[in-house]
Amino acid sequence: MSKFVRIDKDSASQKAVLGSQKTVLLNLDLVATVELSQASDLLSSGNDSRKVYVAFLAPDKTTIATLPFDSAEDANAWVHTHLGVEL
Repeated sequence: MSKFVRIDKDSASQKAVLGSQKTVLLNLDLVATVELSQASDLLSSGNDSRKVYVAFLAPDKTTIATLPFDSAEDANAWVHTHLGVEL
């Protein structure tokens, strides 16, 4: 059986956002790598105050999903809570 992580838009804290007003199920069987990276000018818009991103990559390094966070601590806490691992 596949393992999925549910990702909801959290309007209060805006910690995990994918799309607009969506709930997304991320199939962890497709994820080979989870990376934590600093925001770049290409990823962040002028209104986006996010500082770090967690990227979920397939074995061929294709990005499956990207979650923005305000800090590395928030990103690590989310990954630990939902995936049970430390970045």
